[in-house]
Amino acid sequence: MLRLLVLRGTLGKNTQIRRKSSSSEIRDTYVEYFVEKHGHKHIKSSSVVPLCDPTVPFVNAGMNQFKGVFLGVVEAPCTRAVNSQKCVRVGGKHNDLELVGMDGHHHSFFEMLGNWSFGDYYKKDACQMAWELLLGPYRLKPENLLVTYFAGDAVIGLEEDKECRDIWKQIGVPLSRIKAHGARDNFWEMGPTGPCGPCTEIHYVHPDGSLTEIWNIVFIQCNREADGKVTGLRKQHVDTGMGLERVAALLQGVPTNYDTDLFQPLIAAIQKNSKGVLAYSGSYNADAALDQAYRRLADHARMISVCLADGVFPSTSLNLKQIMRKSFKISTDVFQNPDLLSILYNEVRNTLGETYPELVSKEKEAKLIIEHEREGYAKLRTTLKKKWRDLVQGHPEVAALHDVEIAGFALGYKELKETMSRIKSKMIPGELVFKLYDTHGFQEDVIQRIAKLNNLEIDKKGFWKLLADHRSRHKTAFKEQTSKKGTLFDKAIDKLHEGGIKKTDDNPKYDLKQSNNQITLKNLNTKLVAILNEDCEWIDFSEPSENRPYYLVTERTNFYCEEGGQIADEGQAYFNEDVGFKVESVFKIRDIVFHKGHFVLNRNCDENSLYQTSFYINVGQNVSLEVDSVKRLNVMRNHSAVHLLNAAIRKVLRHSVVCQIGSSVTDKGLSLNLSVYGEKLSPKVVLDAQQLVREAIESNAPVVTQVLTSTQLAIQAPNVLTVPGETYPESGIRLVSSAPPLISRELCCGTHVPAAGVIGEFCVTQVKGAGGNSPLLYALTGDSAAQARELYCRAQKLAEVIDLADPDRVKDEVTAIKRALSELTGTAGAPYGEYADCLQLLISLTKKATTNKNDLALQAIAQAEIAECCEEARRSGRRFAVHFLRCSYLMQSETVRGAVSADQTLPTLLLGCAGGTVVAAARVPLEMVTSSFTAEKWLSCLLPIFKASTLPATGDRSVLTHAEMTDTKVSLINCEQLVQDAMRVAIKYAQAHYRHAGGSAKDRQVEEDRQHDRV
Repeated sequence: MLRLLVLRGTLGKNTQIRRKSSSSEIRDTYVEYFVEKHGHKHIKSSSVVPLCDPTVPFVNAGMNQFKGVFLGVVEAPCTRAVNSQKCVRVGGKHNDLELVGMDGHHHSFFEMLGNWSFGDYYKKDACQMAWELLLGPYRLKPENLLVTYFAGDAVIGLEEDKECRDIWKQIGVPLSRIKAHGARDNFWEMGPTGPCGPCTEIHYVHPDGSLTEIWNIVFIQCNREADGKVTGLRKQHVDTGMGLERVAALLQGVPTNYDTDLFQPLIAAIQKNSKGVLAYSGSYNADAALDQAYRRLADHARMISVCLADGVFPSTSLNLKQIMRKSFKISTDVFQNPDLLSILYNEVRNTLGETYPELVSKEKEAKLIIEHEREGYAKLRTTLKKKWRDLVQGHPEVAALHDVEIAGFALGYKELKETMSRIKSKMIPGELVFKLYDTHGFQEDVIQRIAKLNNLEIDKKGFWKLLADHRSRHKTAFKEQTSKKGTLFDKAIDKLHEGGIKKTDDNPKYDLKQSNNQITLKNLNTKLVAILNEDCEWIDFSEPSENRPYYLVTERTNFYCEEGGQIADEGQAYFNEDVGFKVESVFKIRDIVFHKGHFVLNRNCDENSLYQTSFYINVGQNVSLEVDSVKRLNVMRNHSAVHLLNAAIRKVLRHSVVCQIGSSVTDKGLSLNLSVYGEKLSPKVVLDAQQLVREAIESNAPVVTQVLTSTQLAIQAPNVLTVPGETYPESGIRLVSSAPPLISRELCCGTHVPAAGVIGEFCVTQVKGAGGNSPLLYALTGDSAAQARELYCRAQKLAEVIDLADPDRVKDEVTAIKRALSELTGTAGAPYGEYADCLQLLISLTKKATTNKNDLALQAIAQAEIAECCEEARRSGRRFAVHFLRCSYLMQSETVRGAVSADQTLPTLLLGCAGGTVVAAARVPLEMVTSSFTAEKWLSCLLPIFKASTLPATGDRSVLTHAEMTDTKVSLINCEQLVQDAMRVAIKYAQAHYRHAGGSAKDRQVEEDRQHDRV
């Protein structure tokens, strides 16, 4: 317990108090008090990235990770909880960025000590516990405390919280120390929407009469809806928050938060590592620019360090990137050391690393990113100088924003001025604010400064709504709604809501059956609940037209709509034998799934049945939904493969920081967009990653999906990969994991194969921006990847016989291979890996093909090769020949067959391969035939290898002396190995059964070695 004197101002020589009231001890005391005395469970801080909330850019309060509990969407992890939550306030409703450094208590990053009751205790116990902690372990005096409570608000529709006032009176707080305030001060909201409620605050009263807010106790009993209405929640909860920095200043007896042990080590490090600057004096005068810079840099260093350790990337977070640039500017211009951020990371790690160990474990990655951003900032400043001069000439007022350094600032500012001049308004529309933010990269505080400079207001609510919509909306729905149909879709959805249909149940999209490595999708029988024509007009019943598009909504669906980077399903809907519906796209708006497509009517009825056929459809009618299973399976292969590729790149680039920016999955292939800090992609990196994916496929590693709530996810979060900026639901979160040898754990709403082996083949084909910070990889799976690899092998086989090839044939073959590869891969990026090697090989083959040989010449070459083989066998003392015709790769299969089946003067078994077709023939002179050694028997020994059979005898040829194998298609990837196996079997058979191959065991071994040399 802490036993402290609480003083205002400087402590002077009384350093003992400061030492005993360290911020770590204050934090630990808070947690221990609620755990040991009041039965709370200690819940660790969540990441500053809000996984399940698109309404805020960062976790800005202790209650964020429990938002789903307050809304009744997920179960609480316990009934009572306590923690110290990392919070960032640099955007949205709670944005303290402009005040940072100007006063002693606003910060971009802070720690919120909090305790919660989830439907357990309420106002009385919450107030009592808070009061006892302050007067007990923290040793504050009641006469130095003042409390406020909610005075009511007619607009919100809530009355004065007299219950809270009376509780404070019962605890013993004098009425003179209990003050009522309106919604602005005592009604707490996390953002423009979400859980909210009246609150009571505890303030410390300083000797000069000024107040410091210590504790905010929120009674979560309401929810702010998207339309602005405040509605009641089913259960009542308690959410309290005490800023660690403020209470540390109070208990350490120092005048401001920057004088505590949380900030002083950083301020000292700034001074120590700066050049030619005065020491920090602690001044808050308006002209104290240097002290403001000290405070701002110290604050921003904490925020940046914590964000980087929590996996926030500048490439996906505009707020983080802009704050890093501000910090680099201060470090460079004021303190003359551009490397200060990396140095200050060490101090943040030292002060907070014990409580938040990710600051230690992620130090190397964080510093890599800091260094990369510092180099990028230096280049940016160089390019901005001229643009800035030109902008100031046209708009002199912009000189007041000389500290703003944004790549798209000049273009964005000009658009703002032109738009506001055209619409003649004093309010910047939300759409324009969003464009400045999203397209031109303006941070919210920069937009606010621009508005103030031009005497304009900002439509903040409109901007926040667009930002939330942007984060949660998928592309197809966005396209459909950007037209005039947007409001019509909303009306249709409202009508569905009125009929009790709040959402489409699309969980059946994950249903599949697996049997003997075969995957089948089940058809779904459901009901039609809405029909909209192409103008989005509601239709209860109609005789549909085949020439117009319609939108259908069903009670349930097994169709996947475009989400998570995965393309939507296609398929059919069947109403009866005569009425079908071809589903061409699927999208979701406000949890309602729309199937867009055209009706297909069966009008081929005879005259007698015409009167019985009805083409009418109506709402409430039964319908059977059938997904295109071939397309879906290819999509599933590609989606699981993109997860494995992501994991493989990270494993190969283990000394780099890799962030997934996005991905795209279709039935044709996949793409993966990354942000890479440190070592960049190279051909070797890509080939190594490709091999890791292939090994995972070869092992048939299981791919398992778990369905979690946000509270369950919090337990597993450190080992789970998420896409920065992506938001996930409070419940029904799908965690897709693949087992060793290549471990992957990603949150994903997509559809996946049950095991990696189902992916089949895999190859990376192209990479865009490989040597840069944001590479984009393209890859193929399944049959497409197998076809690509076949083409690679086809090129390699061509290279083996290039010296024998006709130039025109080589040119035709090269052209055919290139065309086939282009059709498979497209032209999205630069060829990479095996594809690039193949193209280079094809170029070299075209150059090397200088001889002019036709089919007759090739046949003559083949006959000469066979004759040489037989002659060499005689010279070496071998009594038979087994040979693979090398030039067969350039020949047609019929030409090869003619060559290998020709008569020879000693037993020969010849093989060839033309265009992936293996041809084989055996010839045994009649005088050398025995009961166990005939052409047919000799050839039959290798038939199982190729899963082939013998051709029937033709003409006057006997199977005793002549035998030919049926043409057999094989993969060029495996061709060489199959041929080698066949030749070994043929040699051993001849050694065992040919009567002239007798002699001693030693002689037979010598002959076998000679034949193996030929193989």
